[in-house]
Amino acid sequence: MYSESTARSGHTDDAPLLAKELSWKHRMKNKWYRMDRVSRVAFSLVFLALGAALVSRILIEVFSPFDNWPRTTIPPRLDDDNNSARTDGERRKAVRAAMQHAWQGYRDHAFGKDELQPVSNSSNNKWGGWGVTLIDALDTLHLMELHEEFKEGVRHVASVDFTKAKAGYTTPFFEMIIRSLGGLLSAYEMSLDVRLLKKAKEVGDVLMPAFNTSTGIPYPRVDVNTGQAVASQRVCIAEAGTVQLEYWKLSELTGDPVYHETAQRVVDLLDKADKPHKGLYPIWVNIETGKLESGSITFGGMGDSWYEYMLKQYIYSRREHDQYRRMYEESIDSMKELMIGRSIYNPDMYYVGDLDSTATNFSPRYQHLTCFVPGMLALGSKALDRPDDLELAKQLTYTCFQMYNRTSTGLSPEYVQFRNKANFGLSAVTNTSDFDLVSLRKADKKEKEDGFYLGPNRSYILRPETIESIMIMYRITGDKMYKEWGWQIFQAIEKWTRTPSAYSAYKDVTSTKGSKEWTDSMESFFLAETLKYLYLLFSPADYYSLDEYVFNTEAHPFRIMRHTRP
Repeated sequence: MYSESTARSGHTDDAPLLAKELSWKHRMKNKWYRMDRVSRVAFSLVFLALGAALVSRILIEVFSPFDNWPRTTIPPRLDDDNNSARTDGERRKAVRAAMQHAWQGYRDHAFGKDELQPVSNSSNNKWGGWGVTLIDALDTLHLMELHEEFKEGVRHVASVDFTKAKAGYTTPFFEMIIRSLGGLLSAYEMSLDVRLLKKAKEVGDVLMPAFNTSTGIPYPRVDVNTGQAVASQRVCIAEAGTVQLEYWKLSELTGDPVYHETAQRVVDLLDKADKPHKGLYPIWVNIETGKLESGSITFGGMGDSWYEYMLKQYIYSRREHDQYRRMYEESIDSMKELMIGRSIYNPDMYYVGDLDSTATNFSPRYQHLTCFVPGMLALGSKALDRPDDLELAKQLTYTCFQMYNRTSTGLSPEYVQFRNKANFGLSAVTNTSDFDLVSLRKADKKEKEDGFYLGPNRSYILRPETIESIMIMYRITGDKMYKEWGWQIFQAIEKWTRTPSAYSAYKDVTSTKGSKEWTDSMESFFLAETLKYLYLLFSPADYYSLDEYVFNTEAHPFRIMRHTRP
């Protein structure tokens, strides 16, 4: 019988042709003509979609590739030439072993709880019982290729109900965004385990009621058990302005713009707020009016990551959102003008102090928390072509390292203090106002050698900021001195804070009493940040490259967007 299909293929019953004798083109034609009309349309649409995706990818690489950006980190060749692979490998293994030790202690004594107490081997749920240490540590486990530990952690996370917390507890919005949401998003991008993205969305959603205010400025706490935010008159600027990167990443990965749009309104409002000096923000924000109120101006606690995220959102957005660049440069220019101090005994020692709410009175104290600033400046110097910022970053990193190097344990206190030429400074023995300068006794030999003196808080709580800056400084300058500084700090951590089960905060860094100074506390950021940055310091500079990732303020790496979205 003469059919349409045989006519089109050129074959008739009078001249049959076996399938094995047909060319692949003829076989494809036969299959095509045997398909019904609906199947042909569906096949055509799939083919067109794949073609469009391929063309789109090619166009992105041609017209806006990452390779066309100014390079942030050192070339791989310099990394190889500058360091012994054997030495780096040994140090990396030592940091990995420290992570294994801390994780094993947590697994044995506190698995699923918020924190291990590493001296008593007990646990606590001070963050509401979500298992914050586990979530915060997930991407560190993956990054260090501790895959079995990672898988075990993911299985537990998949079982957590983030719509609930321990009875009577109100969840701190900012802390759970940077630790829990940030940790889940980063772990998802590393592993592509969809359970993690599902849980990240759950965390993001359960904390969204914080934005239910007349201005959109978030409340600082949420009762996840009731689904309501806890009313408050004010919030510190770091808490309000350090959730945008995480919610933007959540929008990118879920395709839902509401997260980014909601968080972005906070930036827009604070950008327009009246300030005592261009680019400088007092730490307290009135939630109902959106106005900046009283409080110090600081790049330390309660202000720090607000400034950090200006730069990181600019980089994350592929340098397309100029608002963030402008805000960052305004803040850094004013910081350099008004907030940089210098030791009167060591001319190489610079620091970032604080200002009062009027930006007129200066506090000569350098917080460990502020030691993230040199890393930020170094990153900004490359991303924004600001070479002078890199020179200041080198000077500030030197001071941050000396905060460790000048103590008897090699650990840094929470802050150091400086005197002015009139011999006034903050009290060395009592906690006073940040701006209540007193007449100081004559400087002793140690203060003159160190360039600073210590205040009453001499604890080290396993903080990461100096290591963060050292890692970034190495990757940007290629100067192997920074690796030596980082290794020295790691050795001090191992010597003085390692317990039989994990690592403990240390009460007095001037004391060599060892275990008597342990405070039975290990914050989740030790696993999330301190050990991660140490590991990256001794890894090749293109491993989680600063050209491809931005790290949130809890050291969770987010891939830079391949393209921006509305």
